[in-house]
Amino acid sequence: MTHSASFASPIADAPDQQAVAPATRPGLASRAGTVTATVLAVVLSSYFFLAAFSLYWLTMAGAALGALLVPRALLALAPQTWLAGSTLLLGAVTQGIAGFFPDYGQGREIAVEVAMWLALGLTARAYLVATALAPTFEGLKASLRTRAADRWFASVLLRPLDAIFARIGIANSLILAPLTLLLILPQTCNYLVLVAWGTVALLIQFPQDLMDHANIHNRIFTPRSDLEPGKARLLSACQRYYENALCLMALQIPQYYRIQHNYVHHVEDNGPADSQTTLPYDRTSFIDFARHALVQGIDLVTGRQVFAYLKARNKTKQIGELKRSMAVWYAFLVAVALVNPLAAAAIFASRFLGGNILSLFSFYQHGLVVEHDVLDVHGNSTNYDGNEHGNLGHDFHVEHHLRPGRHWADYYEQFSKAKGAEGGHKALVMDKDCFGPLAFVAALWRRDYAVIAANGHLGGIAAGDKAALEQVVMARTRPFYSAPRAGFAAKLDRVLGAVMARALPKSFHV
Repeated sequence: MTHSASFASPIADAPDQQAVAPATRPGLASRAGTVTATVLAVVLSSYFFLAAFSLYWLTMAGAALGALLVPRALLALAPQTWLAGSTLLLGAVTQGIAGFFPDYGQGREIAVEVAMWLALGLTARAYLVATALAPTFEGLKASLRTRAADRWFASVLLRPLDAIFARIGIANSLILAPLTLLLILPQTCNYLVLVAWGTVALLIQFPQDLMDHANIHNRIFTPRSDLEPGKARLLSACQRYYENALCLMALQIPQYYRIQHNYVHHVEDNGPADSQTTLPYDRTSFIDFARHALVQGIDLVTGRQVFAYLKARNKTKQIGELKRSMAVWYAFLVAVALVNPLAAAAIFASRFLGGNILSLFSFYQHGLVVEHDVLDVHGNSTNYDGNEHGNLGHDFHVEHHLRPGRHWADYYEQFSKAKGAEGGHKALVMDKDCFGPLAFVAALWRRDYAVIAANGHLGGIAAGDKAALEQVVMARTRPFYSAPRAGFAAKLDRVLGAVMARALPKSFHV
């Protein structure tokens, strides 16, 4: 049986919970249209991951060489100073070529590009040191006492631990602002700037997402109730800067994430009507991942499914907010295009291709779904047991879906109780030391059920019975609206999955 698929939204005629596995996908499009859309999706996602692979290893090479001159211990003495200095150095180096592209016939311009990769490696290392997270709550508190800005934010915020996000915001501003300016100004924009800006845009995505996710549930820069008015106004200015200026530099649309996440994702919990649902997709398939990423990319630049969902539920307030947010982003793009059309195109394309990053998160957190109850968060969400605070609450995903309004620091206690209950945690819990987001998705693409089971735990299955858990993992990856691919399509999918799993960077050590 061949595997056909539609790119139509699952929202309009979403099946109910008892009718989640029909023989065909909802809204089945014409075969020609489906094939065309699938080919486009695979091409775009393949380009994204191969480009990311190239940028990763070139930056990694520059970082490894730079580490011989600037060891990590030296960076740790003043990470934000190193980050600001290395970013300015990187920006200066990009201006060392005469034309838009380097002239590889001239040794000097070859040397400039080599210097750019060295500077980019140093910038990446400084950024990772500046945003590094201690593994425990006490470690986080101790680290906040080591930097003046962190101490100040911790002293004025309603939740002092949220100062860790202010640290990320400062780091992202230091690295994004200079390169965004160089990208937009036509007299400074060139190939090296595009490479440096694109690499940095990828580098900041995971820390930025941690910050964004915490903020949409509990505003980060909320002042203490007894704070003097002047300091409260300063925090309000920080909140406005973060949600608008930094948001735009980080390739986000103001308020888009909050509206989609709170009013769609948390209402539907990855169910059939969720605009980010993984249910119709074979979670071990790179082709299906690409299809999901294409749908998400279209949503990221149009809000297509989010608007449809809100309209169907008469959420007029949220529709108005989302329209204003989209208008702000497109006005920003138009303003950039008036100065430099290439920069506007790069920003638009980067947000569209960012559907791949959104899909990585979706498959990481909702890639394994139990068949008999897709709306049970214990059966459609995966937890990751690593450091004490769960990557600032991000890894305790079941607990977050059960109580999305709780502060991120509260989830560890809830997770620990569930884990220590009789029979163990009801959700699948993975060892985070073995599986970050990229490594887990790569294991899915390799169809490596055994390694997932070897590093997972599920209440009701004996810890040593990895064969039984392997069968559970395999079953939970299946698509709900069609049979898996067969024949040549299945063989091609396996090859693509193996190649992309190898290309996907797993970690970046400094």
